[in-house]
Amino acid sequence: MSNTYIPGQRWISNPEPDLGLGIILEAKNRRVQIAFPAAEEERTYAADSAPLSRVQFQVGDEIDVPDQPALTVRSIEEHGGCLVYMAESAAGEQHPVPEQILSSVISLHTAKERLLAGQLDHHRRYALRVASLESHNRAVASEHFGLIGPRVQLLPHQFYIAEQACKREHPRLLLADEVGLGKTIEAGLILHRLTLQERVQRALIVVPDSLVHQWLVEMRRRFNLHFSVFDEERCAELEVDGDNPFVTTQLLICPLSWLLDEDRRRKQLLDAGWDMLIVDEAHHYHWQEDGEPDPAYGFLESLCEAINSVLLLTATPENTGIEGHFARLRLLDPARYPSLQQFRDEQQDYAAISELISELQQLEGAPSSSLEKSLQAYLDDDTVNELRSGDESAKQSAINALLDRFGTGRNLFRNSRHSVGGFPQRQLHEHPLDTPAQYRLLSTELDADQLLMPETVLGEDWLAEDPRVEWLEKWLLQNSDEKVLLICHHADTARDLELYLRLRRGFASSVFHEEMTLLERDRAAAYFADWEDGAQILLCSEIGSEGRNFQFAQHLVLFDLPLDADLLEQRIGRLDRIGQDGDVNIHVPYYTGTAMAGMLAWYRDALGLFNAPCPVASAVVQQFRSSLLDTLKNPEGDGFASLLDAAREQTQALEQSLRDGRNQLLELNSCRPEAAEQIAELTTPSQADTLPDYLEMLADQLGLDHEDHSEAAIILRPGEHMVGDLLRHLPEEGITGTFDRQRALSREDMAFFTWEHPLVREALELILSSDFGSASICTMQVKGLPAGTLLLEAFFNPSTQAPASLQLQRYVPGQSLRLLIDNKGRDIAAKVPHAKLNPLCHHVKKKMVPPLMREVRAPLAKMVKMAEQLAAERLDEWRQRASENLEAERSLERQRLAALVERNPAVDDEALAEFDRYSELGRDALARLQLDMVALRLAIVS
Repeated sequence: MSNTYIPGQRWISNPEPDLGLGIILEAKNRRVQIAFPAAEEERTYAADSAPLSRVQFQVGDEIDVPDQPALTVRSIEEHGGCLVYMAESAAGEQHPVPEQILSSVISLHTAKERLLAGQLDHHRRYALRVASLESHNRAVASEHFGLIGPRVQLLPHQFYIAEQACKREHPRLLLADEVGLGKTIEAGLILHRLTLQERVQRALIVVPDSLVHQWLVEMRRRFNLHFSVFDEERCAELEVDGDNPFVTTQLLICPLSWLLDEDRRRKQLLDAGWDMLIVDEAHHYHWQEDGEPDPAYGFLESLCEAINSVLLLTATPENTGIEGHFARLRLLDPARYPSLQQFRDEQQDYAAISELISELQQLEGAPSSSLEKSLQAYLDDDTVNELRSGDESAKQSAINALLDRFGTGRNLFRNSRHSVGGFPQRQLHEHPLDTPAQYRLLSTELDADQLLMPETVLGEDWLAEDPRVEWLEKWLLQNSDEKVLLICHHADTARDLELYLRLRRGFASSVFHEEMTLLERDRAAAYFADWEDGAQILLCSEIGSEGRNFQFAQHLVLFDLPLDADLLEQRIGRLDRIGQDGDVNIHVPYYTGTAMAGMLAWYRDALGLFNAPCPVASAVVQQFRSSLLDTLKNPEGDGFASLLDAAREQTQALEQSLRDGRNQLLELNSCRPEAAEQIAELTTPSQADTLPDYLEMLADQLGLDHEDHSEAAIILRPGEHMVGDLLRHLPEEGITGTFDRQRALSREDMAFFTWEHPLVREALELILSSDFGSASICTMQVKGLPAGTLLLEAFFNPSTQAPASLQLQRYVPGQSLRLLIDNKGRDIAAKVPHAKLNPLCHHVKKKMVPPLMREVRAPLAKMVKMAEQLAAERLDEWRQRASENLEAERSLERQRLAALVERNPAVDDEALAEFDRYSELGRDALARLQLDMVALRLAIVS
């Protein structure tokens, strides 16, 4: 029979058997396209290396055809490379069955076939298979699967957001935490989890040019997600065969500026099909209610319409203004946010909800009648009545209900430093300097930018004329052990100053600006990060305050002060962020009595930005900008003092308004502390102590070199006789990894080994998707059992051939079914655990296997059949337990969602219908759950 790929033939995927029985759709141009109807998936492979096996049933085999009783194959014919089975029903009726109509749900029992055929593995390989099976099942059954492996700190607010986002079928979210709280980490956690859950296969990240390489490194280092970066040259190389270049990679990072210049590339990107879109710095793209949006916003809108799951990373809503905030939300859900005015109206209701939540938080015992009456306008009677018990859980349920049904958090997560806590203090160090005569002479003729950046008017010799330069030299000499980040506005300023310090004054310095290549910027940042031989000072232009983080340093020099308050906060945020161990020392050199002194006073006294982030800074600056520019030249006058007083009062009033309303709702919804702490604790690997032993066993059986490195750390290298192809995640030079999270965070040269690490997952897949160790034989000596006694150990693993997005493994018991059948057909597994049986087993030499198998074949076949019968008897129990688990989780979530649909416009009927559809698909799939025989070992008592 032909083994070429012909449309209509049925094949299975070797690495992904759970996809079920596939059918060839097309085979041409050295590629083969195959569909897996049971899993609603398609795959395309290179024809000469496709990991597929032909399914050809034999005479006597039972075959399944949808909506027909079981049929038995009596003969086989071939027509045009496809098979036609001549089959017979139990009633004796004859049926020709083309292979194309076979059921796509298939169970394979290769362990049985191998054991009865005498194709056996060493019992240590069998033990490794069982260990792999149990470890894999524990990992995927964990409710926090996908959150354990990333190399990140266990920060509750980040894990809470990731957990909540991944509960949604297709998360479409605005991540708008304050600067320094880790929006990139949150996006990475979400993407990592959805990728491991196989809900995301293809992900696209769109970022500003300056952040391309940072995202590339961050996704790889922290999340083991290996992205490609495309530009025009790369696309041209991949387009030789006429294919869409964007379909050649699953994970892609693109700079938006390049796409805006290439109409054809934008269309190709849209046509390539993506499961998830992540957009960083989304607040840079502008929309107007009256008028055309800018091209970048228009293209992002097209991407958001085409892609199911979307994460927009942006500045806080207060910093972008209500129109900018609305512009981002309408990208996520245009039906929910149809007009700016409607959105403004909704904002007015948040204060009343916030006040009710505050009263509940302070409530001790039963609520007053007036509070009950207020709550009845928003909550159902049962929820309000439960409060009368004075129970703390009833109070929390009421708070959660208010947040869910009337809050703003379905599309938006926003944490603040106030709500998260644990941040360092900001310490302002003012350095007043004499004003150069030339600057004073020209000051009345200069505009605001020139007043704040005097190097632009002091001429070619500004380095000799500017007292800030001399001050900087002295400060660096006096603080030679400190790392210093200096930020200024212009690239020319950073470049000139760095050359002066390095070449003429001998300081170890580095520079970072927009005219450098990405590789040059990365090298500069790495040189600064090196504590032994690196730079003492890194001088950055304004791009240094966007995206790049240097929290290992504790001194920031603001060589000038920007007019834009957001830019100032971004500058400070490069040091003042999660991971900063000490106070952030902010140094401001300025000319006394000038506009520079005025800007210092503005940020210090009016906005308080040198003490903490100011969420309303943009609104205050917009209101007072004209007055600020008018009075800035004379900061010692009465007009400027009055301006500071008025701006300070407005800042305080706006901040209080936010605390009373939307901010409290957002912060409570974005991180509910008790739940967040619990998630962070549970994401500590509970099987961490078993992984080192497993990897040692793995190395022994797969031919890897295993070496202890230090405490909780090992080295793995390819051995001369390595089994399988693990080189994708195991480089030729080997890999050093640690099992300790804190050590992994401090040692970037070490991998972080968990059950979610790619090397571990690849090893599990290599073993479990093949027949590695699936059948074995051993001898053993046991007191009380006569020689010749047979014991058959059988492992059955639950499988559901269904779309990965259903995540049904969460509901299936997190272990396999183990049976131990004796000569009398009894299951004695409970009396003899696997861990007790394993050490008793002894290897059987290959030359002894054939005669032993001939002798025991008949009784062994009966024992295998008995194991299958016992597993079949327990199948209904497994299906019921899985269905009960699904109903327990989904019914609670459905009640919550139904309440949201009724009371919160952020959730519509379509969301509920989609939820019900997925629940029904899950029920149907679990009703078809199978227990597949995946490992068999025959033990002969000698």
